[in-house]
Amino acid sequence: MIRPCAIVATAILFVASGMAVFASAPQQHSSAYASASRKIAWLSANGHAEHPSTRPTVLTAAEWNTYIHEGGVNLPEGVSNIRITSQPAVVNGDAEVDFDRLTASRTRNNPLLALFTGKHHVSVIAQAAAVGGVATVHVQSVAFDGVGIPRIALEYFAGRYLRPKYGNAIGMDSTFRLRSRIDTAILGSDQVTITQR
Repeated sequence: MIRPCAIVATAILFVASGMAVFASAPQQHSSAYASASRKIAWLSANGHAEHPSTRPTVLTAAEWNTYIHEGGVNLPEGVSNIRITSQPAVVNGDAEVDFDRLTASRTRNNPLLALFTGKHHVSVIAQAAAVGGVATVHVQSVAFDGVGIPRIALEYFAGRYLRPKYGNAIGMDSTFRLRSRIDTAILGSDQVTITQR
Protein backbone atom coordinates (compact mmCIF):
# COMPACT_ATOMS: atom_id res chain seq x y z
CA MET A 1 0.00 0.00 0.00
CA ILE A 2 1.36 3.41 -0.83
CA ARG A 3 1.72 6.02 1.90
CA PRO A 4 -1.46 7.91 0.93
CA CYS A 5 -3.26 4.58 1.03
CA ALA A 6 -1.69 3.82 4.37
CA ILE A 7 -2.95 7.08 5.73
CA VAL A 8 -6.39 6.59 4.28
CA ALA A 9 -6.71 2.91 5.17
CA THR A 10 -5.13 3.03 8.64
CA ALA A 11 -5.60 6.60 9.82
CA ILE A 12 -8.39 5.56 12.12
CA LEU A 13 -6.18 2.99 13.84
CA PHE A 14 -3.14 5.31 13.81
CA VAL A 15 -5.08 8.21 15.32
CA ALA A 16 -6.75 5.95 17.85
CA SER A 17 -3.46 4.44 18.96
CA GLY A 18 -1.60 7.73 19.30
CA MET A 19 0.68 6.88 16.36
CA ALA A 20 -0.33 10.02 14.48
CA VAL A 21 1.94 13.04 14.78
CA PHE A 22 0.09 15.86 16.47
CA ALA A 23 0.22 19.34 14.99
CA SER A 24 -1.17 21.20 17.97
CA ALA A 25 -0.76 24.80 16.93
CA PRO A 26 -3.12 26.94 19.01
CA GLN A 27 -6.19 27.80 16.97
CA GLN A 28 -9.97 27.61 17.07
CA HIS A 29 -11.31 24.12 16.48
CA SER A 30 -14.75 22.65 15.97
CA SER A 31 -16.61 20.67 18.61
CA ALA A 32 -15.91 17.44 16.64
CA TYR A 33 -12.17 18.20 16.78
CA ALA A 34 -12.40 18.95 20.52
CA SER A 35 -14.29 15.70 21.09
CA ALA A 36 -11.71 13.67 19.13
CA SER A 37 -8.86 15.40 21.00
CA ARG A 38 -10.43 14.57 24.37
CA LYS A 39 -10.90 10.94 23.39
CA ILE A 40 -7.35 10.60 22.05
CA ALA A 41 -5.97 12.24 25.20
CA TRP A 42 -8.05 9.82 27.29
CA LEU A 43 -6.69 6.83 25.34
CA SER A 44 -3.12 8.05 25.87
CA ALA A 45 -3.58 8.72 29.60
CA ASN A 46 -5.47 5.47 30.14
CA GLY A 47 -2.74 3.59 28.29
CA HIS A 48 -0.17 4.88 30.77
CA ALA A 49 -2.28 4.06 33.85
CA GLU A 50 -1.13 1.25 36.12
CA HIS A 51 -4.58 -0.35 35.83
CA PRO A 52 -6.19 0.99 32.65
CA SER A 53 -9.94 1.18 32.32
CA THR A 54 -11.45 -1.34 29.93
CA ARG A 55 -14.37 0.99 29.20
CA PRO A 56 -14.71 1.24 25.38
CA THR A 57 -14.01 4.54 23.62
CA VAL A 58 -15.94 5.26 20.41
CA LEU A 59 -14.52 7.58 17.73
CA THR A 60 -16.88 8.59 14.95
CA ALA A 61 -16.15 9.38 11.31
CA ALA A 62 -17.11 13.00 11.94
CA GLU A 63 -14.54 13.18 14.75
CA TRP A 64 -11.62 11.50 12.96
CA ASN A 65 -12.22 13.37 9.68
CA THR A 66 -12.44 16.71 11.49
CA TYR A 67 -9.35 15.86 13.54
CA ILE A 68 -7.38 15.16 10.36
CA HIS A 69 -8.72 18.23 8.50
CA GLU A 70 -8.16 20.66 11.35
CA GLY A 71 -4.49 19.81 11.82
CA GLY A 72 -4.50 16.99 14.37
CA VAL A 73 -2.32 14.89 12.05
CA ASN A 74 0.71 16.01 10.05
CA LEU A 75 0.10 14.69 6.56
CA PRO A 76 2.93 13.86 4.16
CA GLU A 77 3.80 16.55 1.61
CA GLY A 78 1.40 16.27 -1.32
CA VAL A 79 -1.51 14.55 0.51
CA SER A 80 -4.70 16.54 1.10
CA ASN A 81 -8.50 16.38 1.29
CA ILE A 82 -8.62 13.05 3.12
CA ARG A 83 -12.07 11.63 3.85
CA ILE A 84 -12.47 8.32 5.64
CA THR A 85 -15.63 6.32 6.20
CA SER A 86 -16.08 2.84 7.59
CA GLN A 87 -18.37 -0.15 7.54
CA PRO A 88 -17.97 -3.21 9.73
CA ALA A 89 -14.32 -4.32 9.27
CA VAL A 90 -13.88 -2.13 6.14
CA VAL A 91 -12.30 1.30 5.69
CA ASN A 92 -13.09 3.46 2.65
CA GLY A 93 -10.81 6.39 2.04
CA ASP A 94 -10.39 9.17 -0.49
CA ALA A 95 -7.60 11.73 -0.82
CA GLU A 96 -5.99 14.10 -3.28
CA VAL A 97 -2.36 13.09 -3.82
CA ASP A 98 0.28 15.06 -5.67
CA PHE A 99 2.81 12.32 -6.37
CA ASP A 100 5.42 14.73 -7.70
CA ARG A 101 5.48 16.45 -4.28
CA LEU A 102 5.21 13.16 -2.41
CA THR A 103 8.23 11.64 -4.18
CA ALA A 104 10.27 14.84 -4.64
CA SER A 105 14.04 14.30 -4.72
CA ARG A 106 13.69 10.58 -5.38
CA THR A 107 14.90 9.05 -8.63
CA ARG A 108 12.37 7.62 -11.09
CA ASN A 109 14.14 5.03 -13.20
CA ASN A 110 11.41 2.38 -13.44
CA PRO A 111 8.56 2.46 -15.99
CA LEU A 112 6.09 1.30 -13.30
CA LEU A 113 6.60 4.64 -11.57
CA ALA A 114 5.05 6.48 -14.53
CA LEU A 115 1.70 5.72 -12.85
CA PHE A 116 2.80 7.73 -9.83
CA THR A 117 3.15 11.21 -11.29
CA GLY A 118 0.94 14.27 -11.18
CA LYS A 119 -2.06 14.94 -8.98
CA HIS A 120 -4.74 12.27 -8.61
CA HIS A 121 -7.87 11.52 -6.64
CA VAL A 122 -6.98 8.29 -4.79
CA SER A 123 -9.66 5.91 -3.51
CA VAL A 124 -8.86 2.98 -1.26
CA ILE A 125 -10.90 0.12 0.15
CA ALA A 126 -9.24 -1.94 2.88
CA GLN A 127 -10.15 -4.48 5.51
CA ALA A 128 -8.88 -3.36 8.91
CA ALA A 129 -9.04 -4.76 12.42
CA ALA A 130 -7.14 -4.75 15.68
CA VAL A 131 -7.14 -7.67 18.10
CA GLY A 132 -4.76 -8.48 20.92
CA GLY A 133 -2.94 -5.16 20.50
CA VAL A 134 -2.05 -5.86 16.87
CA ALA A 135 -3.65 -4.07 13.91
CA THR A 136 -3.91 -5.63 10.48
CA VAL A 137 -4.81 -3.86 7.24
CA HIS A 138 -5.39 -5.62 3.92
CA VAL A 139 -5.85 -3.28 0.98
CA GLN A 140 -8.49 -4.67 -1.37
CA SER A 141 -8.38 -2.01 -4.07
CA VAL A 142 -6.79 1.30 -4.99
CA ALA A 143 -7.97 3.57 -7.79
CA PHE A 144 -6.54 6.79 -9.25
CA ASP A 145 -9.21 9.03 -10.76
CA GLY A 146 -11.55 6.02 -10.85
CA VAL A 147 -9.07 3.67 -12.59
CA GLY A 148 -7.87 0.61 -10.66
CA ILE A 149 -4.09 0.35 -10.12
CA PRO A 150 -2.39 -3.06 -10.48
CA ARG A 151 -1.21 -4.55 -7.20
CA ILE A 152 2.31 -5.13 -8.53
CA ALA A 153 2.72 -1.41 -9.23
CA LEU A 154 1.52 -0.50 -5.74
CA GLU A 155 3.83 -3.02 -4.11
CA TYR A 156 6.79 -1.72 -6.09
CA PHE A 157 6.01 1.89 -5.16
CA ALA A 158 5.65 1.00 -1.48
CA GLY A 159 8.93 -0.91 -1.44
CA ARG A 160 10.87 1.72 -3.36
CA TYR A 161 9.60 4.94 -1.77
CA LEU A 162 7.66 4.28 1.40
CA ARG A 163 9.10 1.41 3.42
CA PRO A 164 12.57 3.00 3.49
CA LYS A 165 11.02 6.12 5.07
CA TYR A 166 8.06 4.78 7.06
CA GLY A 167 9.00 1.15 7.87
CA ASN A 168 7.37 -2.21 7.27
CA ALA A 169 3.97 -1.18 8.62
CA ILE A 170 3.36 0.27 5.15
CA GLY A 171 2.30 -2.27 2.54
CA MET A 172 -0.64 -3.86 0.79
CA ASP A 173 -0.84 -6.15 3.81
CA SER A 174 0.29 -4.41 6.99
CA THR A 175 0.58 -5.56 10.56
CA PHE A 176 1.67 -3.28 13.40
CA ARG A 177 1.45 -3.08 17.19
CA LEU A 178 -0.89 -0.50 18.65
CA ARG A 179 0.25 1.94 21.31
CA SER A 180 -1.41 3.08 24.53
CA ARG A 181 -2.27 -0.51 25.51
CA ILE A 182 -5.04 -0.65 22.92
CA ASP A 183 -6.28 -4.22 22.74
CA THR A 184 -9.07 -4.06 20.15
CA ALA A 185 -10.36 -1.60 17.58
CA ILE A 186 -13.61 -2.72 16.00
CA LEU A 187 -14.82 -0.87 12.92
CA GLY A 188 -18.53 -0.26 12.52
CA SER A 189 -20.65 2.04 10.40
CA ASP A 190 -18.64 5.28 10.49
CA GLN A 191 -17.19 4.56 13.91
CA VAL A 192 -14.47 2.59 15.65
CA THR A 193 -14.84 1.13 19.15
CA ILE A 194 -11.53 0.94 21.01
CA THR A 195 -10.79 -1.04 24.16
CA GLN A 196 -7.62 -1.05 26.24
CA ARG A 197 -6.11 -3.52 28.68
